[in-house]
Amino acid sequence: RNPPSLERRPYRMDVKADGSGIESTGWYRASDGVEERDNALILSRLCALQWVVVLYEHVVPNSLKERYASEFIDCIIYQLVDQPPGIIIVKSFEVLAKISNPAEGEESDSLLSSKPFGDENDAPPDEVDIPSRQNPMNDENAIFALGILEPSRRKLLSRDRGVFASLVDLHSKHQKLLMDISKVIELMCTLQPPEFVFVSFAYELDNFIVSRMKHREKILESPEVDTQTIKLELASFARDLAFVSNFSQQLGIVFFAAPETEQLRGALKDSIGFKGETVRDERRARLFHILLYTFSHNIVATLAFCLWSGAYLTASTFLQKIDPLDVSLMFYLEIDQLIDLIERPLFRHLHLRMLECEDDPYHEGSGAMLFRTLKSIMMLLPQSTSYMILKERLTSMARYRQSAVALSGLSKHIDPGSETDVFVKRIVNVRRLHCDAKWRNIRAESLEEPCRLVGEDQKLTAAQQRREWLGYADEDEELATKEKIKQNLLGNTPKKTELVGVYENLNEMEASAQLVLNENEECEQCVTSPTTKGLIKQFEQMSAGDEGKEDQSKPQWREYWASRQ
Repeated sequence: RNPPSLERRPYRMDVKADGSGIESTGWYRASDGVEERDNALILSRLCALQWVVVLYEHVVPNSLKERYASEFIDCIIYQLVDQPPGIIIVKSFEVLAKISNPAEGEESDSLLSSKPFGDENDAPPDEVDIPSRQNPMNDENAIFALGILEPSRRKLLSRDRGVFASLVDLHSKHQKLLMDISKVIELMCTLQPPEFVFVSFAYELDNFIVSRMKHREKILESPEVDTQTIKLELASFARDLAFVSNFSQQLGIVFFAAPETEQLRGALKDSIGFKGETVRDERRARLFHILLYTFSHNIVATLAFCLWSGAYLTASTFLQKIDPLDVSLMFYLEIDQLIDLIERPLFRHLHLRMLECEDDPYHEGSGAMLFRTLKSIMMLLPQSTSYMILKERLTSMARYRQSAVALSGLSKHIDPGSETDVFVKRIVNVRRLHCDAKWRNIRAESLEEPCRLVGEDQKLTAAQQRREWLGYADEDEELATKEKIKQNLLGNTPKKTELVGVYENLNEMEASAQLVLNENEECEQCVTSPTTKGLIKQFEQMSAGDEGKEDQSKPQWREYWASRQ
């Protein structure tokens, strides 16, 4: 059963067939050198990872391969917490790509491996069953969007998205690892098609947010939960949204900068603005819609993605509805990077497209909408270097375009239920979720009572909540109080106070009048007394004397100043 020892390959490569070399130091032996111990540890981990692949390919039957792979996914991914060397990370993802790839003849219940993708890319859309675009975050839409892949590249897809779910869960708990997630995404794009990698991350990030929203609603709707627990939950949800925003930003960096995503960029370039009439164009548009669900968590990534895909009308419409809470210092820093990216050769086609004048200026990929989008970005910027760069670009373009045409009534040109309407609603809803989380977190950190209400119809606006907290009955009372404070600061207060109301008791009026008469009699007695009359006469004489002296001193002062000159 076992071949002779001379025919077997030795486990240690430094040992010869005759047995010589066994006295040398092996990888399993203890050593006093730190570097040798580190190398030994790396070799042992590489060996263990290779054994996982060997057992998967040669020992585990096809019926148990899926279960076998699921047992090792979390174990391999969670070793990234210790930040191992680069060679361990590369080997780990190579192993994950091999064990997650379904073998030939393997039976699986996963939709990604069981349903056909279809090859009708050149057929008209009427001849193909296209899934609904209202809710693209399901496996049916994912399979339809990934149909743009060639049959040879489809063999590299995983049987499910377990690896991506574990990565999202790991980085949500250890957010310090987000600094290196872009390198991980680039590595995964070399092992699997980048279309599948980005779609899988989009689905898992959406599932992560949906699960966190359900948990938050459960906490807020529970009457037994105390105030401190609600504050902690609101702060935790705000951190999770910030994590998804940072993750989306890293996905955007890889999308535009990594050479591994060149095919994905080519597939999505002008997929909305210059959409054709074939099934492949529908797949590209559906791929854009799926990825938009993730990029919507980061404003600048959304703008860059819309500009690349030709969705200029979507970007322009969204910028008109931007929330003030989204405009922050980090937003300005990211916008600076976006303007720098637009000025690079990668977006050179945008500069030429602004010169084009289409018959329909309200089309998704029209130059007028592109010009309007860039003008909206410029007006959001402070007058910095990026502002001047964009201003010079748009000023030179405006002279050639003669774009003095007023684009009024923009909302009337967006049909309800159209692609643009669906895209804008998704972006606005996601940004509203982020702003709502920021507002709830600010309330939780203040002295106000945290808000338990979740439904939109039950929520009070920010102005109403602030007004109630300050003690105003309604908006009119608040405006009246502010106007009164303003008049007091300007010094326009009335000299005499008005008497409000009437006296209903005649006795009180008589008593008040008698009191006033008594006060007047005391004042008259004080004035008519001899002492007071003497003081008044003396004061009048002093005043007359001062006036005379002042008149006599005027010429003397004039002579003095004339002599000084």
